[in-house]
Amino acid sequence: MKHRGIAWLAMLAMVLYLLLGKNYQVAAKNIATDFKQQVIQVFADINPKKITKNYEIATETSKVTMKSVSKTATPIESVVQGHSLSNVYYYRFATTIPSNVKKVFEEAVSEYNQTGIVKLVARKGTQKQNQILFSTYNKKMTTANQGTIELGHGGPEVIQQTGMNAYTVNHAKASLNVRYAESVQLSVAVHELGHALGLDHSSNRNSVMYPVDQGETSLSSGDLEGLKAIYNN
Repeated sequence: MKHRGIAWLAMLAMVLYLLLGKNYQVAAKNIATDFKQQVIQVFADINPKKITKNYEIATETSKVTMKSVSKTATPIESVVQGHSLSNVYYYRFATTIPSNVKKVFEEAVSEYNQTGIVKLVARKGTQKQNQILFSTYNKKMTTANQGTIELGHGGPEVIQQTGMNAYTVNHAKASLNVRYAESVQLSVAVHELGHALGLDHSSNRNSVMYPVDQGETSLSSGDLEGLKAIYNN
């Protein structure tokens, strides 16, 4: 009788084990399924596909095809081509810039503002805004330059941030070589500022962007067309 009772208890324990074991497996499976669904929902809320799409849109809209220009238009710097830039610039002067250099650069700024194509504002811009720094340098020409005098230099520096907070800006510079007195004149300042804004050298002697100074201080029709192509006016 005692052994029969022990046998029944053993059978009961086995049945309970099987039932509880089965329920445990089902419960564990349900928990795993719920967890998986919660993980999927979290990623669905983040929506990586949407982020990727926004990234692609931001990248694509930060570039534009340059407007077609005539053969007489002043060429455009290669680093500027294909980028959409605001026509507003904030400019500042280096702390060591002489007053006479500052004066010709201010006159050059006025020349470009009169076009209505770009707007140059005397103020320090932010990282996400177009900027121009006016400065000077001192460079002596050597015999290797074959009598050519470098009056100044200038150019654009395009910075492009891609992603959800995409932006494209130009942090440009324009400088005059104060080693030579003939560099401090309006025609040179207008030329170097043109480079800063994205204009390249022109083969037209009437253009302010002709590589050898001709004393031109007013932008030609070709210069204006080049600027319009950059700033989509």
